[in-house]
Amino acid sequence: VATTATTSARADRVHAIKLSDACVRRIRQLAEEDGAERRLRVSVEAGGCSGYQYKFEWESPDDAEDSDVVVDRDGAIVVVDRVSLEFLRGATVDFTEELIRSSFTIVDNPNSESGCGCGSSFNAKE
Repeated sequence: VATTATTSARADRVHAIKLSDACVRRIRQLAEEDGAERRLRVSVEAGGCSGYQYKFEWESPDDAEDSDVVVDRDGAIVVVDRVSLEFLRGATVDFTEELIRSSFTIVDNPNSESGCGCGSSFNAKE
């Protein structure tokens, strides 16, 4: 999965996070339906049943901070703050569709020691 990231620090650009094909399709679809340029913000916060939880928010480009890392794959844009990036570096943002729900998820996170069955919380490696 090829990704291109744009930020002032080259170290953050290289393989910050990956976007699955399903994630790219869904972000582009939602942006098209909304009729405005939108981005998916992915962050990590304390909480959940395993210590940390993933948070996904839809935002406009005006909401981005100068220090954010922006990953753009084929027009699908994901924004990550630098603190969350330390928990997400190398992981893949995916979109899953199931009978009872559809959602963005994080998969293959090399910084996660274990996760919860809900898929939205994890225990970070030390």
